[in-house]
Amino acid sequence: MGIVPCRGSRVPAAVLVAILVILVLHPVGLASASLTTEQGDMFLSCTEDDECLLTPTPIGEEIVTDSVFASPAQPESLTFEFDLEPSQDQLALLPTTLAKFEVDFRFTGDATGTARPQLDASLILGQSVTDWEFEAQPIPGQALNEPYVLVDEPLNLNGNRVLWPDDVVRLRLTFSLDRPGTWELHMRGNSFLELDIEWSEDINARNTDEPSSSLNPRSTEFETSHEGALVENDKDCWEFEIEQHEVLSVFVIWEAVPIEIEQPHQLPNLYMPNGREAPAPEVIVSDDGSETRITYRWRALPLGDYTMCIGGVAEKFQPYRWTGQLAFEGLGPLDPSGFSGTSYYPVGAASLGDADEAIQLEPVTYGFLIACLFILVLFGVDGLRHSTSSAIRFGLFTPGVVLMLVGGIFHPLWAGADEVQLEGEYTLEELVEYRLQQLWDVSYPGVPEQVLVKQTGATWGMLDGERLQLRLEVEEARPMDDGRWQLVVPELESIRLDQAIFGQVAKGGAQTTDEGLLEDQTVRFILLAGRSLLLDLLMLEGLLVVDDKPTSSVFHLDVDMVSAPATGSVSVPAWGTRPSTISTNDWVLLQSSLFPEQISVTLCDCDLDLLDVRFIASNGFDSSDVPKAIGLRNASGFIQANAPIAMLGLVLLSLSSRIEYVRRKKARTLAESMFGSSAKWA
Repeated sequence: MGIVPCRGSRVPAAVLVAILVILVLHPVGLASASLTTEQGDMFLSCTEDDECLLTPTPIGEEIVTDSVFASPAQPESLTFEFDLEPSQDQLALLPTTLAKFEVDFRFTGDATGTARPQLDASLILGQSVTDWEFEAQPIPGQALNEPYVLVDEPLNLNGNRVLWPDDVVRLRLTFSLDRPGTWELHMRGNSFLELDIEWSEDINARNTDEPSSSLNPRSTEFETSHEGALVENDKDCWEFEIEQHEVLSVFVIWEAVPIEIEQPHQLPNLYMPNGREAPAPEVIVSDDGSETRITYRWRALPLGDYTMCIGGVAEKFQPYRWTGQLAFEGLGPLDPSGFSGTSYYPVGAASLGDADEAIQLEPVTYGFLIACLFILVLFGVDGLRHSTSSAIRFGLFTPGVVLMLVGGIFHPLWAGADEVQLEGEYTLEELVEYRLQQLWDVSYPGVPEQVLVKQTGATWGMLDGERLQLRLEVEEARPMDDGRWQLVVPELESIRLDQAIFGQVAKGGAQTTDEGLLEDQTVRFILLAGRSLLLDLLMLEGLLVVDDKPTSSVFHLDVDMVSAPATGSVSVPAWGTRPSTISTNDWVLLQSSLFPEQISVTLCDCDLDLLDVRFIASNGFDSSDVPKAIGLRNASGFIQANAPIAMLGLVLLSLSSRIEYVRRKKARTLAESMFGSSAKWA
C-alpha cells in the first residue's frame, strides 16, 4: 500500500514518503524523552544495527538478528548501548528502585537448540552505575524463550538521586555467547525499562528572572510580584525605589523541591541608597510542606533607590516568587505578638476509642502482695504445729500455700519486675531527645543529602535494620468499634515541641550571626524538627492499639524497623521505615489515612525566638486503617486471674486450719473424758 498524492498537489510523492519514514523512525523528535514524572518508560529501539536508543515510544527495527560462530574456547561478547534520545533536558529526582526491566533476547544454537546466554546489564544514570547479572542457562527448555526480567530492583545511586539536564542516561547490555547459532533482540515494545520518577522540573522554563545579576540588576516596582528560580550559584538582583514607610517587608515564597537540591534560603542582600547593606531584618519562616514562606522585615530605612539580591549555591535549584510591601507600624498576621508562646503536641489527633467507656489503668501495687505475705505467715505459724493428719497437711494446707505463693506473691513480683525499664529501652522523653539529636547532627552543612533524606524520613528516627525498644506509661484504655483498645499516654499531652526543639538548639551550641540571627543550619534544623517530631508522635499515637483489654499501665514496644515507601512532601519525606510486623500494604494504607491535611511550622527569628507547629488532622482515619499485632506488649505477671487463685489458696488454708482446729478440739474433749481433770491435759 503506497501513498498517492491528491491531484493538483504541489508536494511530490517522494517528499511525502520521506516525511513518513522520518516520523516512523524518529517520532521522538515530536516529544521529549527526558525522564519526568509524566514520562518514565524507556523503550529499547534500534534504528540501525549499530545505532540504538532509549526512546519514549517504541520505534525502529522490530527485530535485530545475526549469526555467530562462537565456541566455549572462543566465546564472543555481543554488546548493545542504548542512549536516551533526545538527551535529558529536565531536572529529575530518581527513585531508589527500578520498577521493571525486560529484555527479549533469544538465542538458538545450530546444534544445541534454544539456550539462554549470560547477560550483564548496566544502567547509567548521571554519575551512578547499577549493574545486574543474569546467569547463563545452557540446557534447552521452554522457559529459555522467556525474556530477562527484573522487578523492583534497587538502584545504586551512590547517595545522589538527582539527575541534572544533560546527564548521561544509558543502558549497556552484554551477552556472552559460547556456541554457534543465531541471536535475536526483539524490540518494538518487547524490551523496555520503567522508572517511576518522583519529581521533575524544567529549569529553563522556571528561570524566568534572567538575565539578572549583581552587575545587571533588573529594574522593577517594589510592591509587585516577581517569579524566578535560583539555579545553582545564580544571583538574582533587582533595583527599585523605596518611598515613605515605617515598615518594609519582603515576602519570599519558595516552592517545595527535593531536600537534596533545596537552596539554603540565605538572607537577601539589601543595599541602601548609600551603597551599604541594610541591617539584619526580623525573619519569620513558615513551612507547610508545599512551600516555604519567609518574611523579612526592616524598620525605618532611608528613602531612595535600593538593590536586593538573592543568591544560591552550587548543585541546588529552587523556584520562588517574591513581593514587597511598604506599611506603617502595626500588628500583621505574622507579627511575633501573634504567636501563642507555647506549642504543645496536639494530643488526640489520632484518637479512635470511646472516651466515655475508658478504663483507668494503674501500675502494679504491692498492697495485695503484703496482705498475702501476712496471711501466709499467720497460717504458717499455725501449720508448724504438730498434726497427725497427712491428708489435711498435703491435701489442703500445702496446695493452699502453693496457690497463695503463685497468685499473691510470685505473680505481683513478676508483674512489678516486668514494668521496669529494660536494658536498651527508651522512654518517650528519651526517644524525643534521641530524635532531635539525630536531626541536629544531619542538618549540619556538608552532610550528604542522601543521609539527610534517609534520617529525616525515618519513622521515630529508626533506620532500616534498627530495633526500637520503647517503654510507655498508659493512663487509660478506650474501647474501639472493632473490639480493640486504644491506649492514652498522658506524657504526649505534656510534650512542648518548641521547648524540646529550642532545648536541643541550646544543647547543640548553636551560633548566631553578627546581627544576632540564627545560623542557616539552625533554622533548617528547627523547621525539620518541628515537622518530623510532630509526624513521629502522630504515628506513635495512631499505633497505640492492642487487641486485648489491658491489665496494667505499662507497655513495651519492641520491633525491628525495615524500609518502606515514604509519604509526605518531596522536600521532607516522612515515615520511610516501618515495623517489620506491619506489611507494606498496611503501612501505605495507614500513611495515606493518617497523614495530616496540612502541616505548618512557623519560626520567628526575632528578639524572642518563637515557634508554632500546627496541623489539620486527616478526617479519613478510622480503626480499619490501624494494623493488628504491631508489637505492643502489656507488662503483666506469668498467670491470668492471679487474685482468684490467691483467694482459692486462702480458702484451702482456712479450711485446713478449721478442720485441724475441730480435730484438736475433739481430741481434747476425748482426752478430758478419759482422764478426767488431770493436770496433764489442762
